[in-house]
Amino acid sequence: MAICPACGRPRAASRASCLYCGAPLTAETGAAGADAALPATAAARAGAPEPPAGDRWLLVLDLAVASQDALARALERTPYEAGLLGRRGGFYLHRILEAAEAEGEVLRLGALGLTALRVPEAEARVRPLRTLGGERGEGRLALRTEEGPVVVRRGDVLLVVAGPIAREYRAPSKRRRVDTARPDEGYRVHLHRREEPRPVEIDPATVELGFAVTGSARLEVEAWVKEVAGAAPFDDAFRRLPPALAPAEPEPKGALSAVRSLGPASRDATGRPDDRSILLDNIEQFRFYSGWRAAVERRRGRAG
Repeated sequence: MAICPACGRPRAASRASCLYCGAPLTAETGAAGADAALPATAAARAGAPEPPAGDRWLLVLDLAVASQDALARALERTPYEAGLLGRRGGFYLHRILEAAEAEGEVLRLGALGLTALRVPEAEARVRPLRTLGGERGEGRLALRTEEGPVVVRRGDVLLVVAGPIAREYRAPSKRRRVDTARPDEGYRVHLHRREEPRPVEIDPATVELGFAVTGSARLEVEAWVKEVAGAAPFDDAFRRLPPALAPAEPEPKGALSAVRSLGPASRDATGRPDDRSILLDNIEQFRFYSGWRAAVERRRGRAG
């Protein structure tokens, strides 16, 4: 894993370019990023502020209205690769750039036949309201979040973003013959509301449900979404992105624990936490995707 010098997000060191902004990963950056990724993210989990977004902008392309030829020329892809990207459809995060550079890139893309939507990076990095529990009613959800009660009503929802959360233990410092313990894949749902910038985040594995007709946390959360989503778009394209893992943050205080069943953190002979107790996931990658996707949807709504 490495840290992208352009956008500051974790990514797989095996990739030649950043998953988010397209910046190249040099050998030097890859080595430094791999060493710094875990400590830096751990510091952020402990309360250290993330680097300010400043005046950076995200440039997003709507693949539904982009021609294969324009994509090939603008993104320097082969016609075959551009065709695959175009057939995938949806929205594509092209670059993260400073304001002046973003303006120049928009003009370059326009000259090649592509229209880029600009989104302030800060808008894509809003923290969600993590849900502790709640109940479903007729056309409404009464939720308890870390910051207090929230009621979501039918018609409030602008966009639903959902996707799988990859989980694994940190690579062991010593090779083991058999890796028998693997954490289960997670799942997250974001309800983006029309009048609120911060989404409501729901984790079926940790949310404390009220009366659940379905008898399943995952099915109940899906029923919650159907109850209030109405005609709001449902985006599950996150599942197509290669996971960018980082140390998992603590679960919401007071919520059911998905990792509790794994038992207490194991320790090595020196008393330090064993590698198997350090859980990695890509929840921050999901939140970033969800954030910029909602920012795009808000701008589409204004244009319409």
